[in-house]
Amino acid sequence: MCNGTKFTALFGDITELDVDLLTLASSPDLLMSGGIALKIKDKGGQEIEDQAISCGKGDPGEVVITDCGCLKAKKVYHCVLLNDEKVADPEDLKKCVRFTLDKAKEEGYKKIAFPALGSAFKGLSPKLSTEIIVSECKKAAEEGNDFEEFIFVVCDQSPYRYYKKALKSQLKM
Repeated sequence: MCNGTKFTALFGDITELDVDLLTLASSPDLLMSGGIALKIKDKGGQEIEDQAISCGKGDPGEVVITDCGCLKAKKVYHCVLLNDEKVADPEDLKKCVRFTLDKAKEEGYKKIAFPALGSAFKGLSPKLSTEIIVSECKKAAEEGNDFEEFIFVVCDQSPYRYYKKALKSQLKM
């Protein structure tokens, strides 16, 4: 808990969560062809990817917002992390998380789910990705942004362990 905001590490299925928004890592073409993105598309519907692609190519550090199809969440935030060389930059991850938090505050969203964004991409790692995401969420909570909960959800043991470590070190949990 930080300034009234709950921080939860969860080993589970992001598509089953009843949250305001889901985040996912994306390449500039915004295709949802693998990993968490594919799982979200498979469960939420092809229209999520179609809506993302209709926005055109995304640049690293940008976030494309779509509806969630038939998922419980209200929105999907596609965080563009890969550059043309298929490498992710930690600064682009920070930009995406910060934009997500700022836009969520503006829209009145209270519960946000973050997988270990970009942790499988060259240039990032599960450790670095989770540390950046937890750090940015902690800053947002400390700024008094009225978030109810950040859920750090993964389906792989490695990022789960790193989320737990990041929460322990940054929030003394």
